[in-house]
Order: sequence, then structure tokens, then C-alpha cells
Amino acid sequence: MKPRLHYSILLLTAFLMGSLAASAQERQIIQGYCKDENGKAIENVSVYVHDSLLVSVSDEQGRFTYNFAKAGMKLRFAHMVYEPAYYTIKEKDINGKNLTINMKTKSHELLEVEVTANAPHIVFDNPVMSVIDYTLREDGIYLIAYRRRNSALLHLSFDMDTLHELPISSRYKLLNKDAFGDIYALNDNQASLVGFMELENGKKMMMNFYHSMPRKSFYDKFATIVAASDSIFITGRYFMYNKEMSYYSNTLGSDEDPRELHRIVDEEALDDIWLMTHTRGGIGNNFWATDPIYNPIYACNNKFYIFAYTDRETLVFDAAGNELERYPLTFHEYRNWNGKILPDRRWKQKMLMDAARKEFYTFFVTDGVYTLKRIDLKTGTVTSVMDLSGYPFAQNMRIHDGVLYFIYPTGVNKRKALYQVQIE
Repeated sequence: MKPRLHYSILLLTAFLMGSLAASAQERQIIQGYCKDENGKAIENVSVYVHDSLLVSVSDEQGRFTYNFAKAGMKLRFAHMVYEPAYYTIKEKDINGKNLTINMKTKSHELLEVEVTANAPHIVFDNPVMSVIDYTLREDGIYLIAYRRRNSALLHLSFDMDTLHELPISSRYKLLNKDAFGDIYALNDNQASLVGFMELENGKKMMMNFYHSMPRKSFYDKFATIVAASDSIFITGRYFMYNKEMSYYSNTLGSDEDPRELHRIVDEEALDDIWLMTHTRGGIGNNFWATDPIYNPIYACNNKFYIFAYTDRETLVFDAAGNELERYPLTFHEYRNWNGKILPDRRWKQKMLMDAARKEFYTFFVTDGVYTLKRIDLKTGTVTSVMDLSGYPFAQNMRIHDGVLYFIYPTGVNKRKALYQVQIE
């Protein structure tokens, strides 16, 4: 990539950045992941050094990074929902990426919540079972619940009637719905396709695992497929330290090469990276921790919606990948006192889609409290619809037909239950 800076400015910048590069080379980076008892990522974990100095906060993948780590240094990990955890840094952890901090759910009573007609309430809570994971599809709720040494895969209606139940190994911790709507249960080693025997009248019978593959093969096959219509499927790929991304259109059942649907480039971030990697010494080796740009795509009503936050616009494509419309997208930013556009740090780069109502949502977080907001596609703005002030750090939020679902501790025996609340 060619720099677009004047030569004299570049020389001055190189001189100033030299000291920064030298300092960066002395950094000792530690990176790890915070996970719960079921191996799921925990977001918003505060990481402290010497029990008081905040040095990092985990992201949506549970990842945390500390740039000035030293062997023997003690870290404390704190979260409102989990017991605090402690870890002493070892030499082997320096500049590594595989450190995992396991945190246990607190035994605590729920915070007092104002009782209203629209308050969240438990919809699935078995006194001997704890909800591990769930996903939604047009035909109902699929849910993994743990019971002592065993687990069960449940298929529930949206009225919470149990339609099917399948005893499964307690090794299964995750449910994954791929871009084609198929549901897989995952353990550490394999991914198993959930299916049914169907009668001639279309009634589903006998839920079971009808196909399994190694977990790595599952991710290799489906991880890059991000959306699909009746005629094409979309794959995505990152480039240039995760600051460029492209979506590609692939024709179903065809051997044709994929065509680029849309490319998004964070020019400002790439300029910064170029400067950091081309001054004296450079610090390119530290960019493995660079966060990817966030520009998700969704398939809804046989159309594709790219929320290109980097370019501040929403693009709409038809089922064949032809562009239909573009709209502004600005809710994730604000203009400060000197007119500069800055990102709103309360926005956590997450979106939710209500496929039944063809609506899109996002949420902002302040001190662990989620505020759910509905996105207006035509204007690129948002409207607040509710906050979960009594349920800080709610997990696995999903929306179907105007109802928000999430997992939260019950306050009894460390169990977690499935909650729901009607969106106003």
C-alpha cells in the first residue's frame, strides 16, 4: 500500500515514531481468554494488576491483552456475574496467545427489579437442569440443558411446549445455526447435525444426530459462509491485519469462481499500521492482536444487508447479489466539540436480527447495563426500546417475532435459565 503523506512529514513522523518503536520492542505482551464453566467466552471481564490497577477488559470473544506483562506479576479478573479469578504470569505466557482464565458463576440472588407488565421472566427453568446454550429457528427453540452428569437437547415451541427431547453427552456445550439454517451441536472434538424423521404429512418425529464431522472440518467448511439466499451464498475474508474485508458471491451448485460482492477498507487504520511498520525497527510483530473491522452481513427476506460501519452506510442486495439500495449509517458515531467524528464507546459492535419481523437491533452498554435499540434502515439512526438494568451482562441475546431471549443465572445453585421479554 502506497502512503499518501508528504515526504517531509513522513521523515518527521519516522523520527518521532522511532522512539515509540524502540519502546514497543521492550513490551512483553500477554493475551488470553476468559471463559465460563462451559467453555464459553465472557465479555466485559475487568483485568487488574496488583489488585487495583485496571489494565484490560475482555471483548466479545473473551479476549484480553496486556502490553507490559512480567513474569511473577499477579492478575485479578473481576465480573459482576462470576467469582473473581487470580493468575500469576509465567515466563511461557509472555507473547503467547493460549492462556485461558476459567471463571465460575457466583451464587447470588438476582438484583431487585421493578416489577412491570413487561419485565423479563424465566421461560425455561428446571430445578435440576441448567441452560448451557440455545438458538432460534422458525420451528422453535433448540436448547442444551445440563443435568448432573448428563445433558439433554430440547426442541421447544415458542409457547415453551417440549416438542422433542434427545439425551446427549455432557461434552456438548454449544449450538450453532449455519447460514443455511441447519443446526449443529458441538463438543470439543466434533459437530453433529440435528435432524428429524418426518412423516408424509410433514410432522417431525424422532429428533437425533444424523451426521457428524470433526469440529475443525465443520469450521473449515462453514466458518467463512456468512449468509445465503435461494440462489447464492456469501463468503467473507479479511486482509491487511484485519483492516480490509471482502464479501464474495458464490452460485449454489455451480463451479464458477466467486465474484466480489463488496469490499470495505479502513484507510485510516491502514495508514497508521504502515507508519508503525515502516519506521525504525517497526513493530509489525505485535499486530497479530489487531481487532478486525466490524461490518456484518445478514440474509433476510431473500435479500442481503451489509452494515458497512467502516464506510458509514448500509447496502442492500437482492437474492442474486445485485445491489438495490444504499442508506446512511451513523448511530455508532458522534461529533465532538471540535467537529471530529468519533466512535461511541458504549456501542459494543453487536447486532441482532428479528427474521420474523424483518427488523434489526443493536445495543449499547453502560456499566454492564444493556440498552436495546432498534435500527432505522432508511436513516441509519436508532431508537431505544428497552434496558435490562436488573440483568447486567445478560448472555446470548437473540430476538424472534418481537421477543428478546437471553440466558441469566437464577440465583439458585449456580443454575442458569432462559429468560424472555416482549419488546415494546
